[in-house]
Amino acid sequence: MFCGTFTAGGLEVEVAAGKLRIVTEGKTRKFIDSVEQITFNGHDAALRRQQVLFVTERAVFQLTADGLELIEIAPGVDLDRDILQHMGFAPIMNNVRPMDAGLFETVWGKLPDAIAANRND
Repeated sequence: MFCGTFTAGGLEVEVAAGKLRIVTEGKTRKFIDSVEQITFNGHDAALRRQQVLFVTERAVFQLTADGLELIEIAPGVDLDRDILQHMGFAPIMNNVRPMDAGLFETVWGKLPDAIAANRND
């Protein structure tokens, strides 16, 4: 599992009432088509059927044999404006679902419930 922000360099977000709002977009894209140096080989991981997730403040992706699949987006985020326009490629999008709005509350406290629910998936 890789966790981090979707963009870098000045990203500013606001969380309120179960929604995420991008106040200032980061200047540097992280989800790009090619890189100068490989530190993690996604192609090899996919061939080994290794489960790989990329979790950001606005989206969750999973690595598949066919490429990177967008599986969740944060409530309040616009798919085109806040995600697709800041990627260097088009992700696979089969069954994109919203992230739990409770993650975007000032006080949450439901982590044990969320972990238990995901164990049943």
